[in-house]
Amino acid sequence: MNRSHLILIMLCLKPLSLQAKTTLTWEQCVNRVATQNPELNSTEEAIFSAQAKKRASWSGFLPQLSANAGVIRNNLGVTSAGLNANRDQFSVGVQASENIFSGFKDFYRIAKADREINLSRANQKATRAKLSSDLKTHFANLLFNQEQAVLVASIIKRRQDNMRMVKLRYEGGRENKGSFLFSKASLEQALFEKQQIERATEVSKANLARVLGGAQDPDFEISGALSWSEADKSMQLKNLVSQTPEHQQAEAQWTVAEADKFIARGDFFPDVSLNGSYFKIGANFPPHEPRWSVGVSISLPFFPGGQNIFNYQSASAEANRNDFLRTNTDNQILAKLQQAHATFIDAIGLQNVAERFLVASEARAIISRGKYQNGLMTFEDWDLIETDLINRQKTELQTRRDVVLAEAAFEQVQGKSVFP
Repeated sequence: MNRSHLILIMLCLKPLSLQAKTTLTWEQCVNRVATQNPELNSTEEAIFSAQAKKRASWSGFLPQLSANAGVIRNNLGVTSAGLNANRDQFSVGVQASENIFSGFKDFYRIAKADREINLSRANQKATRAKLSSDLKTHFANLLFNQEQAVLVASIIKRRQDNMRMVKLRYEGGRENKGSFLFSKASLEQALFEKQQIERATEVSKANLARVLGGAQDPDFEISGALSWSEADKSMQLKNLVSQTPEHQQAEAQWTVAEADKFIARGDFFPDVSLNGSYFKIGANFPPHEPRWSVGVSISLPFFPGGQNIFNYQSASAEANRNDFLRTNTDNQILAKLQQAHATFIDAIGLQNVAERFLVASEARAIISRGKYQNGLMTFEDWDLIETDLINRQKTELQTRRDVVLAEAAFEQVQGKSVFP
């Protein structure tokens, strides 16, 4: 195979490599976030950690066992024989203790651990809703940029056709120079917008890649269409408050603070425990002389410097604070739901209006083009209609994107998630 054949093969393969572009669908993006996003994965670990802490809190109800071994050398001083004598004593044994009553602190430690699990789950729900909204937002923005690129290509072609038509009329003495220069500037504006869209597309890709869980092939694209669900104008927003992650987080934080209050109250009660030990001692190892002990101990620090009083006051105030915050959070959630719901409905209405304006502008543009070509309309009037059509096309595309963003924001406030 000679050099010319190799060059020919490389030239044939190069276009194929340029076309090798990764295309992601909406379903693929959802699955990728669910498995690869580090923020979402961290919430699973947080729940596992809280569950392990709950299992650890049960230790207060179980016996505590320990084993020990030791040796003690005692100096007996100078004996009658004038020698400095030592005596060794070895010991091995096991000890056991069982907490009988600790002022209900063990019970509320378990309750607190259980409520911390609920808090971790509420945090996970909030994270899932946030990532779901982020994914839908960045997916919609990238789709918007991709459709913008197609739209601006058609605008450039339209501006080019308009400029050529104005140029011919200018060269034929039927149009002034200012009109030609204006149409040329309009084309340059469209070409600049094309560059803007290319830069915005790269930013949208970077934002989407972050949500997907890592860096993506810079040449990837997505497939799909800007779509949304119908808005329920009669939904009872008050009924949604208790289902939101924010409410569940505030509720869980309040219950955790309540458990801390009861744990602090346990310091006012005595601690009762059962203790036992069995060990052997002797001058040689292993020792052979058995010993054992069994007993009950009661401890009540009746004045630890006032620490128990102030700890309980602090825990009570913290519980009350979280109760007030819970009420305030519910009020804020309802306001957010109302605002997000209204924005979503307004966005749908604006999109419907923009779509009707676009249909009307397209019809006007067809009529005005024919009039201008036949000399029945001035350049100024015709250009106003052309510019209005282009602006309506941009607005209609933007309003479709805005509806998706408004829906994503409303779903995040509700705590909805697209992840299975």
